[in-house]
Amino acid sequence: MPNATVLPSMVPDAGVGSVLKMSAALFFILAMLLLAYYVLRRLNVGGGLSGMRKGELQIVDRIAIGPRQNITVIRYRDRDMVLGVTQDRITLLHAGDEGHASSKKDFPGYLEKENSGFSDS
Repeated sequence: MPNATVLPSMVPDAGVGSVLKMSAALFFILAMLLLAYYVLRRLNVGGGLSGMRKGELQIVDRIAIGPRQNITVIRYRDRDMVLGVTQDRITLLHAGDEGHASSKKDFPGYLEKENSGFSDS
């Protein structure tokens, strides 16, 4: 039976250095994924999977006025509502009677209806 000797060049390097390199690469990939998630979430890309459900409630626009406070315009059944949203509560600030005008020729009638409750005197 021949004497089987293992040459040092044939043994894979399983030292601490290679484990550290692999861990660093894994950490870097996870950090890049978390950064991409944060940026996409911050830019509101995808709308929070709103395309997956068909409903009558739509968020038209949202503007932040503080760290956990925003003003949100929603549309529900062709009715626009302006909401003040804080950490503790949601307050209805304004509710329109009808939705936006569907064409340019409907706009004067819509504007007249909105202004009919106010007097200029």
